[in-house]
Amino acid sequence: MSVGKRIRALRAKSGISNQEELAYLVGTARQTVSSWERDIFLPDGANLIKLSKVLNTSIAYIMGETLDPGTAERNGEKSLEGERMMAASPVYTLKAGGPSALFLSVERSEGGKTVRYDLPPELSARMLPFIEELWERIEREMESK
Repeated sequence: MSVGKRIRALRAKSGISNQEELAYLVGTARQTVSSWERDIFLPDGANLIKLSKVLNTSIAYIMGETLDPGTAERNGEKSLEGERMMAASPVYTLKAGGPSALFLSVERSEGGKTVRYDLPPELSARMLPFIEELWERIEREMESK
C-alpha cells in the first residue's frame, strides 16, 4: 500500500471526513494533503510527526516500513514531545579525507535545516590540529568510563 493510500485510510479510520479537516489538524493546506494522498509528494519530517500524532499511528507505518498501524508509543517511537526535543538539538557531522588531497566537510542539522561547509584544502589543513585535539579528548573520556 502506498504512503498516500495509508494516509487516506488512516484519515477515514480516524473519523476525519475530508482533506481540509486533516490539513487544519496538521497545520498545512488542503492541497498539500491532497498531494500526499495522491502520492505526488511525501510529507516532510515535521509533517510526518504531526500526522502520526493526529492519525494515532507510527511514522514507520505511514511510510510503509511496518504493517502494524498501532500507535507510535506501542511501536517504540518517541512521543511528539521527544521528537521536538530532538529537532531542537543541533547535530554535527564531520567528514575528513586525505592523504593526497586533504578535505573537511562539516554539517550542522537543527530544526529540519542542514547547513554544510566543504572546506578547501588550505583551511582543512589549518583545522586538522583542532580535530586531532578533539579526537584525543574524546578517546580519553571514553577510556575513563
